Amino acid sequence: MLATKHRLASEAGIEILEAGGNAVDAAVAAALAVGVVEPGFSGIGGGGYMVVSMGRDVQAVSFPMQAPGAAGPDMFELTGEESVGAFEMPGVVNEANTIGPLAIAIPGAIAGMGLAMERFGKLSWAEVLLPAIRLAKLGFELDWFGTHNIALNARRIGQSVEGRKIFLERIENGGLSGPIVLTQLALASTLQHLAESGPSDFYSGDIGRHIVKALKEAGSVLTEDDFDQYLATISPAVKSPFRGGLVHVPPFACAGTTTLQTLSIYEQLQTQGLDYGAPGRLHSFISAAKLAWADRLAYMADPEFVEGPWQTLISREYAAERAATVLSQQATPATPGDPWSTGIDMHASNGVGGAGSTTHLCAADGEGNWVSFTNTLMEIFGSGVVVEGTGVVMNNGMMWFNPRPGTRNSIQPLKRGLNNMSPAIVTVDSQPVLAVGASGGRRITNCVSQIICNFMDFDMSAQDAVSAPRVDCSTDMITIDSRFSDGTVNALNHAGYDLDVIDASYPAGWPQFASPTAISCGSDGVLRGGTDPYHSAFAVGV
Repeated sequence: MLATKHRLASEAGIEILEAGGNAVDAAVAAALAVGVVEPGFSGIGGGGYMVVSMGRDVQAVSFPMQAPGAAGPDMFELTGEESVGAFEMPGVVNEANTIGPLAIAIPGAIAGMGLAMERFGKLSWAEVLLPAIRLAKLGFELDWFGTHNIALNARRIGQSVEGRKIFLERIENGGLSGPIVLTQLALASTLQHLAESGPSDFYSGDIGRHIVKALKEAGSVLTEDDFDQYLATISPAVKSPFRGGLVHVPPFACAGTTTLQTLSIYEQLQTQGLDYGAPGRLHSFISAAKLAWADRLAYMADPEFVEGPWQTLISREYAAERAATVLSQQATPATPGDPWSTGIDMHASNGVGGAGSTTHLCAADGEGNWVSFTNTLMEIFGSGVVVEGTGVVMNNGMMWFNPRPGTRNSIQPLKRGLNNMSPAIVTVDSQPVLAVGASGGRRITNCVSQIICNFMDFDMSAQDAVSAPRVDCSTDMITIDSRFSDGTVNALNHAGYDLDVIDASYPAGWPQFASPTAISCGSDGVLRGGTDPYHSAFAVGV
């Protein structure tokens, strides 16, 4: 089973499974393919995380973007605005941390996928690149979602000569007289070169040197040394019990910890037996999610640079303490706790958030191997910089950092910014039963947590769990799907919540809710895929 954000990416994964590959081979092939067919949302110029279940072990492959060695806490001039844009960051002059060459962080996607293939794959690196090379070289017909997002982001794309040539030239020279077949010949050549030379070429070979040279000429501070030193890592996934199972996520600089903490607090609030739309159940989830998010902003950052109470945040004992504040009404749901004795500036927000330009996919094979894989460029079309001659869309990963000095998530050389990705695998008795993740910036963790609850509490299939109405409480305004009853909405309003009731359909509800994909396996042993019904996503099984 493959569940991705595009039919052609799912078919690429299935092609690899049918060629004898396993779930990791298929996931890597699908990720490379979706980077071609949804070039604004992910690609080899970005970074991410994989959670991999092979046998009884669940591992995390981490390859987030990393600040350049020449980066520093004062590298961006601030406008004085406290919170701007969808990501609610302090304002930066000329938006230099979001658009253009200074916004680019060291990409990790190729390193992560190469390491996953080396450790877990069955097929060769070259074999899994074939579907993406074919799609880039021969082209594909843009669907409604892809066309719409290129049009919406024409300004960002157009600031790059190469981006304009690849993505906008036909529209500018003749308008839309029929379906757009998008070919990316330079990207096809880059992928072919990587297939022949191996993933290390992206960092220390011809491809890497070309990218660094072009970016330095454009004004980036990235160097060859930055690319040479980049390492993806594999470590045991972080896990926490929930409803008789275990939820596995990547380690601490992403939103996985926040997802686990949300679920741990929620489980303490005794919601079992309540209907899906019951105001009491939603109050409990909102409270749990708000508490976890407040702790996230107070304490989370790259653990290699900042000490933190990582294990405390996901402990059952701390979850019980946090739940007690809800049950006794002793604290508002947005008040950070104090799981660490060292003083922390509670008002220095880490500044993570926003809608995000991300993809998520899930894969499962016939041998019981599962993958949950999130990859991102940050914003749609990332920095807007497309490296000439390569077709590679570069991330704007410097936006992961708070541009204001003196916070836990401020910029430091070679630091990894706090990000919102939260791919997850749920196991019961050591067997995977659910893989889930989403795109959608700060809204990802609420989405993933609710889908896990839907599956574990209400025995929903992957599609039902994905399609069910949700709430999002990652901002001060709580967003609630209009499919919840008026009675539920009125009860939550009466309880004091500030609600924004919206139609979840695209584009009205986008990006107010994250966009997930999932695979589930019920008691009948059948794999079922689930994808966002308001996206051109696609699940397919064989």
